[in-house]
Amino acid sequence: MDRSSSKDPHIPDGRVLEITTTTSCLVGCSYCPQRKFAERQRTVSHVRYLGIEAFTRCLARIPTAVDIHFSGYSEPWLNPNCTKMVEQAHARGHGIRIYTTLVGMNGRDLRRLQALRFKAFVVHVFDSGEHMNSRFVRQPYLDLFRQLVDADIPSIQFLAFGEVHPDLAKLIPAKALVHRRSLISRAGSVDPKIAGPRAPIAGVVTCAEGRQHRNVLLPNGDITLCCMDFERRHVLGNLLRDDYEDLFEGQDFRQIVDRMNGASGFLLCRMCEHARPKLQNHRL
Repeated sequence: MDRSSSKDPHIPDGRVLEITTTTSCLVGCSYCPQRKFAERQRTVSHVRYLGIEAFTRCLARIPTAVDIHFSGYSEPWLNPNCTKMVEQAHARGHGIRIYTTLVGMNGRDLRRLQALRFKAFVVHVFDSGEHMNSRFVRQPYLDLFRQLVDADIPSIQFLAFGEVHPDLAKLIPAKALVHRRSLISRAGSVDPKIAGPRAPIAGVVTCAEGRQHRNVLLPNGDITLCCMDFERRHVLGNLLRDDYEDLFEGQDFRQIVDRMNGASGFLLCRMCEHARPKLQNHRL
């Protein structure tokens, strides 16, 4: 059944599904535990790239009230079919958000994307080499970067962690540049020498950003809890077999809610920087 063709009144606005288009990320940000994700994912599935057919089947199960966010656990455009996936989701009426380093994208991709509307288009800017592999910042990349700046996409932002790569600093409009100085441990998954873990929260917890409804689609169809769950600690189901609504009715999600409400058992949220303690008499 195609559930994405109309607005589902039972799905509130504000929900997001992030798309992980590939298990292989070459960008190599030191503050991203992508290697842990790739290693863990390989123990479950040998599917490296999200195929168009699989994406189309998953998309048919997602209500249009759910925004589609091309980001996930790796650079989206390392999958050559990423632009086609964006176009499909846009054509079905989903709100579209992009988070990319631009690695893997080309001029034709950019021209096709210019024809679409986005809720957000965020470029993760290469730094001067402290945490990112700056070998990607060569002439073809710089040419594409200039084209993107000139495209004047209304929702575009350039997000930088640390010092911006000098070849890019002179290209980015000052009003569109956002600096983030602090790094997070991604719920304890990052090397503690780069970003130390927080002290676990006991008792009832809540997510400051409602990430329990900002889930992640993996190339084999599995759905993980959120973008902090690089090691697949909480898998809600699989969109190649489950309807979107069923992800939140199953035992796995109910268990997460119970543990957020104070029940015993492992809960990734307790180590997450986005988690907040709640009074014991407040139910989620």
